[in-house]
Amino acid sequence: MTTNIKRAVMPAILAVLVLAVALLTAAPTVFADVLKGNTFANVAAVQARLATLGYYSSTVDGKWGSRTTAAVKRFQTDNGLKADGIVGSSTESKLRIRLPITGGISYGKTDANVAAVQARLKTYGYYKSTVDGMWGNGTLAAVLRYQSNAGLTVDGVVGGGTASKLGITLSTASRSGGINKGKTYDNVKKVQSALKSAGYFTSTVDGVWGRRTMCAVMHFQSDAGLTVDGVVGSATERKLGITLTSGGSSNGSGTVGGSSSVSDSDLNLLARCVYGESRGEPYNGQVAVAAVVLNRVRSSKFPNTISGVIYQKNAFTAVNDGQINLTPNQTAYNAARDALNGWDPTGGCLYYYNPATATSSWIWSLTVHIKIGRHNFAL
Repeated sequence: MTTNIKRAVMPAILAVLVLAVALLTAAPTVFADVLKGNTFANVAAVQARLATLGYYSSTVDGKWGSRTTAAVKRFQTDNGLKADGIVGSSTESKLRIRLPITGGISYGKTDANVAAVQARLKTYGYYKSTVDGMWGNGTLAAVLRYQSNAGLTVDGVVGGGTASKLGITLSTASRSGGINKGKTYDNVKKVQSALKSAGYFTSTVDGVWGRRTMCAVMHFQSDAGLTVDGVVGSATERKLGITLTSGGSSNGSGTVGGSSSVSDSDLNLLARCVYGESRGEPYNGQVAVAAVVLNRVRSSKFPNTISGVIYQKNAFTAVNDGQINLTPNQTAYNAARDALNGWDPTGGCLYYYNPATATSSWIWSLTVHIKIGRHNFAL
């Protein structure tokens, strides 16, 4: 009985011993990486420098892989470093980068700033995605590659030096672009149509100025060698091959235009909405509330009159709680008039909400375009 058990167990024991010996004698695996972290930004910075120096020919994608390891080892060998594929302090110094990388824009990652950076990088062939005004890994990788090739500090941050080299002017102020002759429905539609024909605007031509239109204008301006500011002035107008008109109606039917084209009752109602919804907010925040109302009037998603938009069921808290009936002050009237005359601090937003008091789960799914005072404005 004992002999049978030994005969059955011995092969299993031998198999385990063979496996153990094989594991012990196998060549050790070197885990090649960045000692300060294999983050997207760190890896992309390493890849960018290696690409500039001729060691890395693949895409700067922020992903560590065998090609990055091989490039690091070749670089280390040529520079008298230990060829272990690990980016430590010595390799980091030789690459002339300072890790960890954070990236960003020193003036703020506003839609206009990001779009200007993306537009120039796209013109120069570094940025491959859509100019959308949203900072992401694709933009960061393009910035790092550009900085490396341009002999700038490779930190992923677009400061004064990088902005100057790119030929753009950034600002800490919130900007949304526009049209010098007025963001009327007809003007915006002409701009959008021209940009769409040229391949810069892929959204619906709806006559409503928004972030997508501004970004498309910036992309066009960059490729055309114009000032990249998102504002359609005379030079951009000529390059687009269109003729815009000053003033006039903001939509095709004349329902919303300059304050002179709106009835006293509509002006009063808009001012009451501003007062009921946003009194106590910064002035541009009050104009923004009025602008959202007017943007809805121009949108096919909403009623096409001021009263229809404001009194749409559950659209505005001031209507539900009766504050729409309060007497507006002069500031509210001024804000309403400024919005009617074309000022839209939101850049075309259709929604806004106070994140401290919002109870709708749906509202949180919207993309926030800008925050003014206590309100988030969304598309």
